[in-house]
Amino acid sequence: MNGKQRMVEQSKQWLCDALINLMKKENFQDISITEIAQTAELSRKTFYHSFKNKEAVINYLCDQLFDQYFEQLLQQKPQVGEIMLNTTFEIFLNFWWQKRDLIQLLIRQGLFDHMNEIWQKKAIPRYQQFAAPWHVHGTPAQVNYVMAFQLGGFTNILRVWLGQGDPEPPGKIKNVMLLAARQLADSLNAN
Repeated sequence: MNGKQRMVEQSKQWLCDALINLMKKENFQDISITEIAQTAELSRKTFYHSFKNKEAVINYLCDQLFDQYFEQLLQQKPQVGEIMLNTTFEIFLNFWWQKRDLIQLLIRQGLFDHMNEIWQKKAIPRYQQFAAPWHVHGTPAQVNYVMAFQLGGFTNILRVWLGQGDPEPPGKIKNVMLLAARQLADSLNAN
């Protein structure tokens, strides 16, 4: 990355940080481009060189979050059965626990569903990169349905868990998730 590219990325990050800080005090819908640029100590022109609108800033933020999350997820080594599920849950919960203030802010601002849509779009192309024993190998349409099912569970856990005023620690939630997965597996094997 050359110096100009680094400066563009730095400007994007400053604008993103500015929007986050403003959302802590104001409703997302009420925040203007001018406010974001002024808070970032950049010009409106720089804002529009970086982003089309403030929704694009949220998209950039969500892209960053998911890239960081997937990077951690992809670092785990393939394992068998419940061991892999346990590790996956642990990575998921610990990552989002560290980002809980931001997730809680997105929930309060009504932007959580938007984040979920971005996650779904980013996750599907990465499906095969993460070799999990529970992945279905099928058509793109089948993979899309499976990802919607899996991600729906994960994102709804985030919404319920981190949407609380005082969320439980990740380990407690992981145990509940593992119990639910075991019960589902047992019910399928009972036939």
